[in-house]
Amino acid sequence: MKKYFILLIFVCLILTSCKPKTYKVTFFDGDVVLSSIDVIKGTNLKNIPSPNKDGYIFVAWLKDGVDYNMSNPIMNDISLTASWTETPELMNKHTVTFDIDGVKKTQTIDDGEKASKPIKDPIKEKHIFLGWFVGDIEYDFNLPVTKDILIVAKFKKNRINVTYDLNGGTGSTVAVEIDKNSIPERPKTPTKFGYNFVTWSLDGKPYNFDFPLTSDTTIKAIWEATIYVEVTFDSDGGGTFPPVILSAGSVVSKLPTPVKDGYTFKYWSYNGNKFDATTKVTEDIKLIAIYQQNEVIDDNQVNPETENKEDN
Repeated sequence: MKKYFILLIFVCLILTSCKPKTYKVTFFDGDVVLSSIDVIKGTNLKNIPSPNKDGYIFVAWLKDGVDYNMSNPIMNDISLTASWTETPELMNKHTVTFDIDGVKKTQTIDDGEKASKPIKDPIKEKHIFLGWFVGDIEYDFNLPVTKDILIVAKFKKNRINVTYDLNGGTGSTVAVEIDKNSIPERPKTPTKFGYNFVTWSLDGKPYNFDFPLTSDTTIKAIWEATIYVEVTFDSDGGGTFPPVILSAGSVVSKLPTPVKDGYTFKYWSYNGNKFDATTKVTEDIKLIAIYQQNEVIDDNQVNPETENKEDN
């Protein structure tokens, strides 16, 4: 039994030692693996079939950029890369690529011919199409194509400019940029010396900031010359007060208080009625002070109770 076991081990060793050593050969097209095979050490790669590629003719297998001699014995793992040349019918053609926000379409153009401009301009939501560009230059579709070209669709965000013409006035807002088809915010009311602001105007009509704008727009401030009125005071002996100058339609912010000996001031009167300080003044007016006479106590009058006490 022992002899049989030793014989079995010997046979296994012989069979194992008879298995030939192999190396792996990997075939690439650029970075793409086409295939790989195991080759017995010391043999070569003759009779390896050539690969196929549309539009190209296979030239040779390269190793480290140099033509590989297929009769060389394989002594280690190697990588071979396919070398190609364009088929004659494609050598005088060029590819024009249209890039629409990352989506690409191509045209194959004969050398010296013109690329066809897309019939419809591309659309991008909330943007305006500016044109087809190569780099920063808009492409001229009348130029002959002599090489491969990348043509990119350029867009601008769909915004419009709103200009506020202050019409000689002063204000914090001069121009803003807003989305197309939106309503601009009403700016703070501007000011202009000697004038009252009336309204904002668009195309000669009042603009009330209630409808959207679709293009660059100028909104103009409308003014009217200020009319001034004078408020004078007749204090009826209660002091002297300078007149107050107001723009028509304004109110007297603070009325003076006259002081008259023996009297208590009650109110200012206009046309026989008490003048309300919240009244808007639209013309020249005169206010008249109204008083109430103070009660006078006669020191010579004797208190009856005191007189009776003295008599007792």
